[in-house]
Amino acid sequence: MVSNSEFAKIFEEFSEILELKDANRFRIAAYQKASQTAKSLGEPIEQIYERGGAKELDNIPGIGKGIAQKIEEYIKTGRVKELEGLRKSLPRQEVEYMRVPGIGPKTATKLHKEFRAKDLADLKSRLEKSGSKYFKEKTLANILRGIEVYKGMGGRMLLVEAREIAREAVEYLEKSRLASKVTPVGSLRRFKETVGDIDIVAIAPDPKKAIEYFSKFPGAKEVISKGEAKGTIIHRLGAQVDFEIMPEESFGSLLQHFTGSKEHNIHLRTYAQEHGMSVSEHGIKKGKKLIRCRTEEEVYGTLGMKYIEPELREDRGEIEAALNDKLPELIEMKDIKGDFHVHSNWSDGNAKIEDLARKAVELGHKFLAISDHTVTLGIARGLDSKRFNQRRREIESVRKKYRGLNLFDSCEVNIGSDGSLDLPDEAMKYFDVVTASIHSGFNQSKEQITKRMIRAMENAYVDVIGHPTGRLINRREGYSADWEQVFKTAAQENVALEINASPDRLDLPDGLVLKAKKMGVRFAISTDSHSLEQLSFLPFGISVARRGWCEKKDIVNALELEELIKWLRGG
Repeated sequence: MVSNSEFAKIFEEFSEILELKDANRFRIAAYQKASQTAKSLGEPIEQIYERGGAKELDNIPGIGKGIAQKIEEYIKTGRVKELEGLRKSLPRQEVEYMRVPGIGPKTATKLHKEFRAKDLADLKSRLEKSGSKYFKEKTLANILRGIEVYKGMGGRMLLVEAREIAREAVEYLEKSRLASKVTPVGSLRRFKETVGDIDIVAIAPDPKKAIEYFSKFPGAKEVISKGEAKGTIIHRLGAQVDFEIMPEESFGSLLQHFTGSKEHNIHLRTYAQEHGMSVSEHGIKKGKKLIRCRTEEEVYGTLGMKYIEPELREDRGEIEAALNDKLPELIEMKDIKGDFHVHSNWSDGNAKIEDLARKAVELGHKFLAISDHTVTLGIARGLDSKRFNQRRREIESVRKKYRGLNLFDSCEVNIGSDGSLDLPDEAMKYFDVVTASIHSGFNQSKEQITKRMIRAMENAYVDVIGHPTGRLINRREGYSADWEQVFKTAAQENVALEINASPDRLDLPDGLVLKAKKMGVRFAISTDSHSLEQLSFLPFGISVARRGWCEKKDIVNALELEELIKWLRGG
């Protein structure tokens, strides 16, 4: 079955090539939206097609008739003729340059025209020699830095993409009943924002038979190896998937060892050696005795410490905390009462407010904030005060139908280049929740960005700072800011920083979440949804909060309604 990630990549490539060809911006936006929809759908697209054909696909918000026909073509033939034609119409280098953070279509075209480089390494070399003839010093520095960032990505995929491939493989293996306790490990199990190779472990009565079955995985493009207890394939999307069988009596040790991280495991082994023990994937040695551990709890318990959740295993103090019984009680999905940042079709979302409310109720939410863009973000059909008043009437109407849901009248105001907001205080005072975000001017200095964010937080009506670093994972670096000053102001002003759960943002990143938490900052986990399906992104935000050591008390979404209202009113 063709995965949703595969369809998302096809639509993304369409949008990239169309940008390079300076096509109609609405057509480009349609493919970008289709790519986002494919990533966020909870059901395989091919399964939807099997149920009702192209007509059923056409009913998915964000997938129009033309795109539905291309999906049908790909399912039936494994190709899309129009995309193949578009690929031939442009040099492949231009498309690759577009994937470098900070390089847009015009720059990509200019780079190919002026340098005719074979690949990115060749381009970097030529830019360093003669780039100053064609670009200003700051622009050249940004391009070179972007190339370094792109190289550093190392082909790592987004967490959401890796999870889909792993889910597909795990379901295939479990269906066979040849293996049990089938578990993804490594950075995927730790919920890192990007994943390299996918590692899966299991137990099996006949390891060789299980590996043979794995080698016939329908998603495999190529079988690299199949041994007595380990096999490796290349998934059709290019990811390497390793599958390994271990004895049940050592499974806990195996799980712990392969979950990592490397730094956590080194620290654990060092601690064990200092206390007369040694740790490996086979068990824990005390003298000549090997203690086999069936569970990870046994591994940590044998070492005299509390169980450490996978998300915390990054060597950020978790081993010391486990030894002193000071590990945090990590936030869980069941603690979350609602979503602070959702776009409707009043701006650049594709769902009606009533449909969003219905979906929120299905998800068990107690509140939902409809946070459409404000006026200066024209590309997102931002609203002015007049249109917000019109939308307010619709919100009131929907509230009457869904009395069990607290539907918040909200907005996402734009933080200008000087920190000013694009709605006056007189308009903002009528909103239940105000999220303020930077959407432009990413290349400003660290000092300027910091001043913008601080000025926005000092506004009495701002409750949340949206996607605080502005990054797009694997596509755009976050901007620089004096985060200590930002966190200090957020704590003083009682403004929450958003943990944006969109898989290509996951912003604030977990390392900064941990620093902000230590300074007394609280967080709002939000999906930044632009479709009904994206309302299901919250678990990705939860994973970032957990990696940042967040507990229930750190997350404003976890507040009881009375406390939440009090906080929103400045209490």
